[in-house]
Amino acid sequence: MKPLTNWFQNKFTPALAKFGNMKYLVALRDGMIITVPFTVFGSIFMIIANLPINGWSNLIKPIQPMLQAPVTMTFGILALIVAIGMSYQTSKANHIDPLSGTAIGTVAFLMAMLNNKGTIDLADLGSGGMFTAIVIAILSSEIMRFFIKRHIVIKMPDAVPPAVASSFASLLPGSAALLVVWVIRVVFNIQINSVIQAIFSPLVVGLNSFWGVEFILFLTLLMWTVGIHGNNVIGAVASPVYLQFLTANINAVSAGRAATHVTADGFLNFGMNIGGTGAILGLVICMLFAKSQRYKQLGRLGFLPSVFQISEPIMFGFPVVLNPSLMIPFILVPMVLQGISYFLIKYGIIGMMIAQVPWTTPTMLNGYLITGGDWRAPVWQFIQLVISVACYWPFFKVCDRKAYAEEQQSAAEEATAGEHAQA
Repeated sequence: MKPLTNWFQNKFTPALAKFGNMKYLVALRDGMIITVPFTVFGSIFMIIANLPINGWSNLIKPIQPMLQAPVTMTFGILALIVAIGMSYQTSKANHIDPLSGTAIGTVAFLMAMLNNKGTIDLADLGSGGMFTAIVIAILSSEIMRFFIKRHIVIKMPDAVPPAVASSFASLLPGSAALLVVWVIRVVFNIQINSVIQAIFSPLVVGLNSFWGVEFILFLTLLMWTVGIHGNNVIGAVASPVYLQFLTANINAVSAGRAATHVTADGFLNFGMNIGGTGAILGLVICMLFAKSQRYKQLGRLGFLPSVFQISEPIMFGFPVVLNPSLMIPFILVPMVLQGISYFLIKYGIIGMMIAQVPWTTPTMLNGYLITGGDWRAPVWQFIQLVISVACYWPFFKVCDRKAYAEEQQSAAEEATAGEHAQA
């Protein structure tokens, strides 16, 4: 066991930490955040337009186009929003003027999306172009960095205002980036978006499957057990795919069709994120009934954050990280619950995800909202919470008994020391 532990600490963990801190992985994670206010805003109107109330669709029929407009102008241009966010973050990562880098990366993306008529189909600016937005932002930034690093720029006198100087400094690097994309898309007539979608199609197919999701969950939870923020590392890669699935579901429902993607963004609220990563609210509830003061007080402190899906106080306070006693339930409980949820959603027992809510939305409320008001979703989440408490309980009691014994021993030693002092 010790050689395995040493391998994790000395080889595996540093390698994962290095991977998680890769420049473009961090840029991808931060660049995707820009989509949140837009998708949440659009989801509000999506929920209103699809409330599960008898006669509701007939009641709102006169204003249906008005309710659909915010959905179209958020999810319908998701790739463009990603292009802006990614271009900004890659510019920061490569020490390029953020304003110039964002503008050039965004224009390069739009050029990559040109059709054979030299125009842009608005439908291509939705989730189907997200991977292209990511790749083009990175490509544009790298080309600009190449020129800037070698000082192939137009330098203006010091007396010139900084804004003007930055624009001229970006002229040659930015022109080179745009020229490369133009040559690929227009001169060589290569369908950039189609090529990139084909390259990423195995990832898309995998994450829409049972075993693909289970594998992703396993990696995420395993990283947490060795002290690496698995959500940031794995989520940076998986989030664009999940968001693409959610957009597809929303578009289908808006067109009067059935949603088809089980693992759309929000799916992980049915098991994995019950109170935070690892279905951690189950452990917190166990702590409220602890015999030891240590865990009882920590449970009280961590309960409210966990209700709002914040697991870090327990992750590092219990701790769950680097704690062999909790590794088994921490990994297996979310995987089992998420696996059951997959089939419940796939076979229509629970509605599919058709909306997005802030990640801090409490369990059961988030399930109700993201499924468009399906009452069965929060009922299943409540059952999941009960199951997670039952599964965590025997493992927690081992830790609690040990902590209680240590507290009793410490109290006895303090009492003995007090008696000696009085004597």
